[in-house]
Amino acid sequence: MSEKSVLDKTIPWTAVMLLLSGMCVGEGILPAGPVSGAVAGTVKFTTTLRPPEKPFLSVSWRFNGVNIISSTSVNITDPGYAGRISIDRATGSLELRNLALEDSGEYTITITPDGGLPKQGRSTLTVYAPITGATIRSPAAILIEDESSTNLTCEASGSICSREWIKDGQPLNPSGSVSFSLDNKTASLQPVHISDRGTYQCRVSNPVSTMTATHNLTVSFGPYNVLITGPSAAPQGHSITLQSGCLMAIRRMLITRCIS
Repeated sequence: MSEKSVLDKTIPWTAVMLLLSGMCVGEGILPAGPVSGAVAGTVKFTTTLRPPEKPFLSVSWRFNGVNIISSTSVNITDPGYAGRISIDRATGSLELRNLALEDSGEYTITITPDGGLPKQGRSTLTVYAPITGATIRSPAAILIEDESSTNLTCEASGSICSREWIKDGQPLNPSGSVSFSLDNKTASLQPVHISDRGTYQCRVSNPVSTMTATHNLTVSFGPYNVLITGPSAAPQGHSITLQSGCLMAIRRMLITRCIS
């Protein structure tokens, strides 16, 4: 008989006893709520049980319905988990190491006490790839007030669960000229206004990691109110002086008044 066959048949009568006792799955043996883990990291499914006076007769863990480790007088481990899984026999807790995305799924524990009814609990694990390489891409180099439009695209690698846009330290919300793609990856400014200049951030996150990208947006504007003053008429052959006045807006938010 193969090692896997022994593993699957270690405690075949446990499921029958659970049905006969009318026991509900997940009776507080495992904390409520899913468990999150990072690729290459470690998670522990910690039970709520205290070590009994007499050791448990058996502890068994299944992943998506398939036995992965079972412990009675000896431990029997599925070959695919060799070297990265272990059981705490005193409480039934399970530690899983060197996580991969494929480890995401449902984990079930069945414990048979010495002299008591079997206990069962269930929990769900989701494994995430950590966020890396977050950046904001903006294709337009020069933006002119009320004439140019641009898209700010938030790019990153990893398991992306959410993107949050921030401008000058405050949440960036949709408005008349600001809109977002359905996945919140792209913020569109159509057209750009003076008020759109500033520091933009995109915070990319999942339950195991967060990364923030920053981009400074510059909008060129002005000059405003350009005037030319001087006489409206002059005799032929005479010299006249024309004078211009402007309120000039300089890039990078520097405004100066100039008279030439």
